[in-house]
Amino acid sequence: MNQEKLFNPPSILIVDDNVNNLQIIGGFLQNEELIVEFAIDGMSALNWLDKKKFDLILLDIMMPDMDGYKVCSIIKKNPAISDIPIIFITAKTDSESIIKGFESGAVDYITKPFIKSELLVRVKTQLNIKKVNEQLIHYLDQIEERNKKINDSIDYARYIQNAVISTSEKNLKFLSEYFILDLPKDILSGDFYWLCVVDNKIIIAVMDCTGHGVPGALMSILGITLLNEIVLHDHIIQPDKILESLRYKIIRALGQNKGIGNIKDGIEGSVIWFDPKSNKLLYSGAFNPPILIHNDEIFEIKADRIPIGYYEINGNFALHEIDIEKNDTIYLFSDGIIDQFGGPENRRFMIKHLKKLLLDNHNNTMIRQKEILTEEFNQWKGDLVQTDDILVLGFRL
Repeated sequence: MNQEKLFNPPSILIVDDNVNNLQIIGGFLQNEELIVEFAIDGMSALNWLDKKKFDLILLDIMMPDMDGYKVCSIIKKNPAISDIPIIFITAKTDSESIIKGFESGAVDYITKPFIKSELLVRVKTQLNIKKVNEQLIHYLDQIEERNKKINDSIDYARYIQNAVISTSEKNLKFLSEYFILDLPKDILSGDFYWLCVVDNKIIIAVMDCTGHGVPGALMSILGITLLNEIVLHDHIIQPDKILESLRYKIIRALGQNKGIGNIKDGIEGSVIWFDPKSNKLLYSGAFNPPILIHNDEIFEIKADRIPIGYYEINGNFALHEIDIEKNDTIYLFSDGIIDQFGGPENRRFMIKHLKKLLLDNHNNTMIRQKEILTEEFNQWKGDLVQTDDILVLGFRL
């Protein structure tokens, strides 16, 4: 809808084979500063409509060659002009004619002889309705255009996020068997995994950034960039030292070291280091604990309750050393799945539920485990809204 169209004087087409009626109706409508055009029969009206788009049509019924019902039906079948409101002005006063008028597509029906003030009120009512509808369409078009630009930006941000994580995707080949369950709440996710190989040692991180959507995605890109800097440039590979360095860099990057107390964004997650040859695993974590299944027993390795970011009380991250064996399975995850509400009592999924599900199915292939976990989550969530980004990475040694 052209913006100027919203402010132009309304235009009305009057269709009547009686010239006196055209002069009377047209005269007092023109006095109301309305643009008026005339047609003396149905064909002339249709010819007018091929040349100009009117805001309202006042249409007689009893005309030679083509009556008003036929004219109205033709107009309503044409998508280009079907939105023009039509008011019948006619001497036909029986209920059958009135009903037929509305069935053919008219918005109002006025009988002759008419009262000028009543006709004017009805005309202005329909013109106002049409103007409001045009304004709504105009605003909806603007909203649609803005949404398109926003969605295009989000899609491009997703492309950048995928590009940043692509190196970790390539390094997944160093895991013998694995699955990744990645369910963003929105198009973009604040959860991410990171995998790097240094001197034949494998380092894996699964992180949960503050927020989701665009803010979470920006934090995830920052987190991945800093992990690359810490491990590949600074040569820090011990999990607790990685987390401490990441915390320091996050605080510095967000200006939290300047005492800006209202910026408390950060990251939670787990970092593990393991040597496939020595069967040795090192782990440090912030809030989110990894799960290890060994000889059909499940172990939750406790994480420190210290965020990777600004915190009033700082402490060192603990380093856990664990002996591992072939066929042990390890699961790293964000808190999105355990915090999801659902089930028969609309409660949180909880880590106890997750641990039982993993233990019951850990002997299945990793692909099958992902399928089972996805099915269980969807059944648990049901029709409820997903509350957070979800990321689970499982692998077998």
